[in-house]
Amino acid sequence: MKNTKNAYTMKLTQTLLALTATLSAANAAIVFTDSFDYTVDNAFLAEGGWTTVIDTGSGLGANSSTGVMWGNPGATGESALEYNYTTTLAAGDVISMDATIVRNTSGYIYGKEIILWDGADSGTRVSKVDDSQAGNIVTTTSYTVTQDDINAGLTQVIFKYSHDGNWGETADVTFDIVSVPEPTSTALLGLGGLALILRRRR
Repeated sequence: MKNTKNAYTMKLTQTLLALTATLSAANAAIVFTDSFDYTVDNAFLAEGGWTTVIDTGSGLGANSSTGVMWGNPGATGESALEYNYTTTLAAGDVISMDATIVRNTSGYIYGKEIILWDGADSGTRVSKVDDSQAGNIVTTTSYTVTQDDINAGLTQVIFKYSHDGNWGETADVTFDIVSVPEPTSTALLGLGGLALILRRRR
């Protein structure tokens, strides 16, 4: 009897863990990616899907069929791209930015900035994370949305990617959001798994 009970408990635990993992995976989503492999020079908006191009420095571009974004902010300008993600955020969402760098030595500087706002008024933009990293140490940039952010009306995100120093080159970028499942969804899933096991046990 004891062995049967232990086996049942183990089966229940394994099933619930598997269901939880499935739910978590379903809530992890790549919301934007660009490999800069355009058919037309500098097609950041039309082909890349970016929202805004900021070219106030020494230059910013992507030559057709090269798959590379290049740019230099110069002394006082910017060489950057922005993507506005319009789906409403929730507290606990984890926002991340990654990039594959071509010129990956310390002489080239790359920027990844996560900006929250209300989705309508540019005056509400708040920079939550602004990483400026040398090419040889570029890592993932992440931010976890808080309840205070949501209460303040900061319910949407702007991803800003930039070349912050020298003539940097980037092969691709990927932005993703991992959403925390609602407690009710998790509870229902757990109950469903429990009911399934009990039914099979009979």
